[in-house]
Amino acid sequence: MNIRCKNLGGYLAKIDSRDEDNFLSSFAYHAGGHGPFLTGITDLGSEGRFYNYHDNTPAKYLSWRWFQPDNWWNEDCVEIWSHGLNDVNCGTYGRYICEVPK
Repeated sequence: MNIRCKNLGGYLAKIDSRDEDNFLSSFAYHAGGHGPFLTGITDLGSEGRFYNYHDNTPAKYLSWRWFQPDNWWNEDCVEIWSHGLNDVNCGTYGRYICEVPK
């Protein structure tokens, strides 16, 4: 999904736990205006069933913002803000968070 993450040996971030969600939410807050940043979570091809694009595993931890996900205008990707996740159109994105394995 993101060639820059791949070039770093990684992929768009997964969120597997509350601790990881808190860490990424804090990053979004401190990195610029509360977010948003694209993650590697999507429901492409399986509306409403969110999974990690990198390895096709089910998304383990989803802390949605109020009234989300709403699939407004066919939103199949997930962005993180300092106060939760939001579904977003996959084709209109700039900032993202990479996860690089140790």
